[in-house]
Amino acid sequence: MSSQTSQQQNILRFTLQGRGYFGINVLKIREIVPYKHLSRLPGSDPCVAGLIELRGHNIQVIDLSKAIGQSSMPLGPDHESSIIVTEFNRTMQGLLVKHVDKIANIDWNDVRELPRATGVSHYLSGVINLDNELVGLLDVEKVLYELQPQASRDQSEVPIKNIPGIENKRILAVDDSRVARSMLAKTLDGIGVDYIMASSGQDALDITNESGIDIDMIISDIEMPQMDGYSLTRQLRQQESTKGCYILLHSSLSGNACETMSKAVGANALLTKFASNEIIDRISEALQAS
Repeated sequence: MSSQTSQQQNILRFTLQGRGYFGINVLKIREIVPYKHLSRLPGSDPCVAGLIELRGHNIQVIDLSKAIGQSSMPLGPDHESSIIVTEFNRTMQGLLVKHVDKIANIDWNDVRELPRATGVSHYLSGVINLDNELVGLLDVEKVLYELQPQASRDQSEVPIKNIPGIENKRILAVDDSRVARSMLAKTLDGIGVDYIMASSGQDALDITNESGIDIDMIISDIEMPQMDGYSLTRQLRQQESTKGCYILLHSSLSGNACETMSKAVGANALLTKFASNEIIDRISEALQAS
Protein backbone atom coordinates (compact mmCIF):
# COMPACT_ATOMS: atom_id res chain seq x y z
CA MET A 1 0.00 0.00 0.00
CA SER A 2 1.55 3.28 -1.07
CA SER A 3 0.22 6.34 0.73
CA GLN A 4 0.12 9.52 -1.31
CA THR A 5 -1.91 11.48 1.22
CA SER A 6 -0.69 14.83 2.48
CA GLN A 7 1.39 14.57 5.65
CA GLN A 8 1.10 17.94 7.34
CA GLN A 9 3.36 18.71 10.29
CA ASN A 10 4.83 21.78 11.94
CA ILE A 11 8.44 22.90 11.97
CA LEU A 12 10.11 25.71 13.87
CA ARG A 13 12.10 27.91 11.47
CA PHE A 14 15.10 29.79 12.84
CA THR A 15 18.43 31.33 11.87
CA LEU A 16 21.97 30.74 13.08
CA GLN A 17 25.11 32.84 12.88
CA GLY A 18 25.67 32.02 9.21
CA ARG A 19 23.36 32.51 6.28
CA GLY A 20 20.16 30.60 5.61
CA TYR A 21 17.22 29.15 7.47
CA PHE A 22 17.02 25.96 9.47
CA GLY A 23 14.13 23.97 10.86
CA ILE A 24 13.32 21.46 13.59
CA ASN A 25 10.17 19.38 13.84
CA VAL A 26 8.18 20.89 16.72
CA LEU A 27 7.63 17.39 18.11
CA LYS A 28 11.31 17.39 19.11
CA ILE A 29 10.99 20.63 21.12
CA ARG A 30 10.19 20.77 24.83
CA GLU A 31 10.09 24.56 24.99
CA ILE A 32 11.75 27.77 23.79
CA VAL A 33 13.21 30.29 26.24
CA PRO A 34 14.79 33.70 25.65
CA TYR A 35 18.56 33.96 25.97
CA LYS A 36 19.67 33.98 29.59
CA HIS A 37 23.06 34.13 31.28
CA LEU A 38 25.17 31.05 30.66
CA SER A 39 27.47 29.59 33.31
CA ARG A 40 30.65 28.46 31.60
CA LEU A 41 31.86 24.88 31.97
CA PRO A 42 35.66 24.58 32.24
CA GLY A 43 37.01 21.79 30.06
CA SER A 44 33.79 21.27 28.14
CA ASP A 45 33.52 20.76 24.39
CA PRO A 46 34.11 24.06 22.49
CA CYS A 47 30.57 23.79 21.10
CA VAL A 48 29.06 23.89 24.60
CA ALA A 49 28.22 27.51 25.37
CA GLY A 50 27.43 26.86 29.03
CA LEU A 51 24.68 25.91 31.47
CA ILE A 52 21.33 27.47 32.28
CA GLU A 53 19.09 26.78 35.23
CA LEU A 54 15.51 26.07 34.22
CA ARG A 55 12.93 25.25 36.89
CA GLY A 56 15.46 23.49 39.08
CA HIS A 57 17.31 21.68 36.27
CA ASN A 58 20.77 22.50 34.97
CA ILE A 59 20.63 22.26 31.18
CA GLN A 60 23.66 22.18 28.90
CA VAL A 61 23.36 24.75 26.09
CA ILE A 62 25.03 24.03 22.75
CA ASP A 63 26.13 26.70 20.31
CA LEU A 64 24.29 25.17 17.38
CA SER A 65 26.05 27.40 14.83
CA LYS A 66 29.47 26.17 15.93
CA ALA A 67 28.30 22.57 16.25
CA ILE A 68 27.40 22.38 12.55
CA GLY A 69 30.52 24.21 11.35
CA GLN A 70 29.39 27.84 11.18
CA SER A 71 30.74 30.83 13.08
CA SER A 72 30.24 30.85 16.84
CA MET A 73 27.28 32.71 18.27
CA PRO A 74 28.31 35.85 20.18
CA LEU A 75 27.41 35.44 23.84
CA GLY A 76 25.66 38.26 25.63
CA PRO A 77 22.26 39.86 26.14
CA ASP A 78 21.25 39.70 22.46
CA HIS A 79 17.46 40.11 22.60
CA GLU A 80 16.95 38.03 19.47
CA SER A 81 18.84 34.98 20.69
CA SER A 82 16.80 32.06 21.97
CA ILE A 83 17.41 28.65 23.48
CA ILE A 84 15.48 25.72 22.06
CA VAL A 85 15.12 23.03 24.72
CA THR A 86 15.07 19.50 23.32
CA GLU A 87 15.77 16.00 24.63
CA PHE A 88 18.29 13.32 23.66
CA ASN A 89 19.19 10.11 25.48
CA ARG A 90 16.76 11.04 28.25
CA THR A 91 18.48 14.33 29.11
CA MET A 92 17.39 17.83 28.19
CA GLN A 93 19.70 19.94 26.03
CA GLY A 94 19.51 23.59 24.99
CA LEU A 95 20.27 24.73 21.44
CA LEU A 96 21.40 28.35 21.18
CA VAL A 97 20.06 29.96 17.99
CA LYS A 98 20.19 33.49 16.63
CA HIS A 99 16.55 34.20 15.86
CA VAL A 100 13.39 32.11 16.13
CA ASP A 101 11.38 33.05 13.07
CA LYS A 102 8.06 31.19 13.11
CA ILE A 103 6.26 27.89 13.26
CA ALA A 104 5.26 26.80 9.78
CA ASN A 105 2.97 24.01 8.63
CA ILE A 106 4.58 21.97 5.87
CA ASP A 107 3.81 18.90 3.81
CA TRP A 108 6.51 16.30 4.49
CA ASN A 109 5.97 14.97 0.97
CA ASP A 110 7.66 18.19 -0.23
CA VAL A 111 10.85 17.54 1.77
CA ARG A 112 13.77 16.67 -0.50
CA GLU A 113 16.38 14.23 0.76
CA LEU A 114 20.06 15.10 0.50
CA PRO A 115 22.90 12.81 -0.53
CA ARG A 116 25.59 12.16 2.05
CA ALA A 117 27.64 15.33 2.26
CA THR A 118 30.18 17.26 4.31
CA GLY A 119 29.89 20.63 6.04
CA VAL A 120 26.48 21.89 7.13
CA SER A 121 24.67 19.44 4.84
CA HIS A 122 26.17 16.60 6.89
CA TYR A 123 23.72 17.56 9.67
CA LEU A 124 20.59 17.90 7.53
CA SER A 125 17.93 15.24 7.05
CA GLY A 126 16.44 17.15 4.10
CA VAL A 127 15.49 20.55 2.72
CA ILE A 128 12.19 22.21 1.89
CA ASN A 129 11.19 25.40 0.10
CA LEU A 130 9.25 27.66 2.45
CA ASP A 131 8.23 31.21 1.47
CA ASN A 132 10.66 30.98 -1.46
CA GLU A 133 13.52 30.22 0.93
CA LEU A 134 15.30 26.89 1.34
CA VAL A 135 15.07 25.58 4.90
CA GLY A 136 17.51 22.89 6.04
CA LEU A 137 15.89 20.38 8.40
CA LEU A 138 18.36 19.49 11.15
CA ASP A 139 19.07 15.94 12.27
CA VAL A 140 19.14 16.92 15.94
CA GLU A 141 20.11 13.41 17.08
CA LYS A 142 23.23 13.53 14.91
CA VAL A 143 24.32 16.92 16.24
CA LEU A 144 23.90 15.87 19.86
CA TYR A 145 25.40 12.41 19.39
CA GLU A 146 28.61 13.87 17.99
CA LEU A 147 28.90 16.13 21.04
CA GLN A 148 28.38 13.31 23.53
CA PRO A 149 29.62 10.14 21.84
CA GLN A 150 30.80 8.48 25.03
CA ALA A 151 27.52 9.10 26.85
CA SER A 152 25.63 7.73 23.88
CA ARG A 153 27.83 4.64 23.74
CA ASP A 154 27.39 4.10 27.48
CA GLN A 155 23.60 4.29 27.27
CA SER A 156 23.46 2.06 24.21
CA GLU A 157 25.85 -0.58 25.62
CA VAL A 158 24.31 -3.91 24.68
CA PRO A 159 23.81 -6.29 27.60
CA ILE A 160 24.49 -9.98 27.03
CA LYS A 161 21.12 -11.67 26.93
CA ASN A 162 19.90 -14.76 25.13
CA ILE A 163 16.31 -14.63 23.95
CA PRO A 164 14.99 -18.12 23.22
CA GLY A 165 12.80 -18.60 20.18
CA ILE A 166 13.96 -15.58 18.14
CA GLU A 167 15.91 -17.54 15.52
CA ASN A 168 13.11 -17.38 12.95
CA LYS A 169 11.74 -13.97 13.91
CA ARG A 170 12.22 -10.67 12.05
CA ILE A 171 11.99 -7.06 13.22
CA LEU A 172 11.33 -4.01 11.07
CA ALA A 173 13.06 -0.92 12.57
CA VAL A 174 12.07 2.53 11.32
CA ASP A 175 13.89 5.81 12.02
CA ASP A 176 14.80 8.80 9.85
CA SER A 177 18.01 9.49 11.80
CA ARG A 178 21.13 7.64 10.63
CA VAL A 179 22.53 7.89 14.16
CA ALA A 180 19.40 6.39 15.72
CA ARG A 181 19.39 3.57 13.15
CA SER A 182 23.03 2.84 13.91
CA MET A 183 22.42 2.68 17.67
CA LEU A 184 19.39 0.45 17.22
CA ALA A 185 21.24 -1.83 14.79
CA LYS A 186 23.97 -2.32 17.38
CA THR A 187 21.39 -3.55 19.87
CA LEU A 188 19.70 -5.88 17.38
CA ASP A 189 23.03 -7.26 16.20
CA GLY A 190 24.00 -7.91 19.80
CA ILE A 191 21.07 -10.27 20.41
CA GLY A 192 21.34 -11.90 17.00
CA VAL A 193 17.84 -11.20 15.74
CA ASP A 194 17.06 -10.79 12.04
CA TYR A 195 15.98 -7.26 11.12
CA ILE A 196 15.31 -4.83 8.28
CA MET A 197 16.01 -1.09 8.56
CA ALA A 198 13.76 1.57 7.03
CA SER A 199 14.48 5.31 6.94
CA SER A 200 10.88 6.52 6.65
CA GLY A 201 7.30 5.47 7.31
CA GLN A 202 6.61 5.09 3.61
CA ASP A 203 9.66 2.83 3.21
CA ALA A 204 8.33 0.72 6.06
CA LEU A 205 4.92 0.37 4.43
CA ASP A 206 6.52 -0.61 1.13
CA ILE A 207 8.62 -3.27 2.89
CA THR A 208 5.63 -4.78 4.70
CA ASN A 209 3.83 -5.17 1.38
CA GLU A 210 6.66 -6.91 -0.42
CA SER A 211 5.87 -10.51 -1.26
CA GLY A 212 7.63 -13.07 0.90
CA ILE A 213 8.68 -10.71 3.71
CA ASP A 214 7.23 -11.64 7.10
CA ILE A 215 7.52 -9.18 9.97
CA ASP A 216 6.99 -10.20 13.59
CA MET A 217 7.67 -6.87 15.35
CA ILE A 218 7.95 -3.22 14.33
CA ILE A 219 10.03 -0.63 16.20
CA SER A 220 9.35 2.89 14.96
CA ASP A 221 10.40 6.42 15.76
CA ILE A 222 7.55 8.90 16.15
CA GLU A 223 8.90 12.21 14.81
CA MET A 224 9.74 11.41 11.19
CA PRO A 225 9.29 13.34 7.93
CA GLN A 226 6.69 12.31 5.34
CA MET A 227 4.89 9.98 7.76
CA ASP A 228 5.26 10.09 11.51
CA GLY A 229 5.12 7.03 13.75
CA TYR A 230 1.50 7.62 14.73
CA SER A 231 0.34 7.71 11.09
CA LEU A 232 2.48 4.69 10.29
CA THR A 233 0.96 2.72 13.17
CA ARG A 234 -2.58 3.53 12.02
CA GLN A 235 -1.82 2.24 8.54
CA LEU A 236 -0.05 -0.88 9.81
CA ARG A 237 -3.10 -1.74 11.91
CA GLN A 238 -5.26 -1.55 8.77
CA GLN A 239 -3.10 -3.94 6.75
CA GLU A 240 -3.81 -7.65 6.88
CA SER A 241 -0.09 -8.51 6.95
CA THR A 242 0.75 -6.30 9.96
CA LYS A 243 -2.48 -5.76 11.89
CA GLY A 244 -1.38 -8.30 14.50
CA CYS A 245 2.28 -7.24 14.78
CA TYR A 246 3.70 -6.00 18.06
CA ILE A 247 4.40 -2.29 17.45
CA LEU A 248 6.83 -0.45 19.74
CA LEU A 249 7.04 3.32 19.31
CA HIS A 250 10.57 4.37 20.22
CA SER A 251 11.04 8.09 20.59
CA SER A 252 12.83 10.92 22.34
CA LEU A 253 9.34 12.23 23.11
CA SER A 254 7.76 11.34 26.43
CA GLY A 255 4.84 12.30 28.64
CA ASN A 256 1.16 11.53 29.09
CA ALA A 257 0.15 13.00 25.74
CA CYS A 258 2.50 10.64 23.90
CA GLU A 259 1.29 7.67 25.92
CA THR A 260 -2.32 8.53 25.13
CA MET A 261 -1.70 9.02 21.42
CA SER A 262 0.36 5.82 21.17
CA LYS A 263 -2.47 3.78 22.65
CA ALA A 264 -5.06 5.55 20.49
CA VAL A 265 -3.32 4.61 17.23
CA GLY A 266 -2.86 1.00 18.28
CA ALA A 267 0.77 0.76 19.42
CA ASN A 268 1.53 -1.95 21.98
CA ALA A 269 4.04 0.18 23.87
CA LEU A 270 5.95 3.46 23.96
CA LEU A 271 9.61 3.55 24.97
CA THR A 272 11.78 6.63 25.45
CA LYS A 273 15.13 6.58 23.61
CA PHE A 274 17.69 5.15 24.19
CA ALA A 275 18.33 2.24 26.55
CA SER A 276 19.36 -1.08 25.03
CA ASN A 277 18.32 -3.20 28.01
CA GLU A 278 14.76 -1.82 27.88
CA ILE A 279 14.54 -2.36 24.12
CA ILE A 280 15.72 -5.95 24.56
CA ASP A 281 13.09 -6.55 27.26
CA ARG A 282 10.37 -5.34 24.87
CA ILE A 283 11.74 -7.50 22.06
CA SER A 284 11.74 -10.53 24.35
CA GLU A 285 8.15 -9.81 25.39
CA ALA A 286 6.99 -9.30 21.81
CA LEU A 287 8.75 -12.14 20.02
CA GLN A 288 8.16 -14.80 22.63
CA ALA A 289 4.46 -13.99 22.60
CA SER A 290 4.17 -14.10 18.79
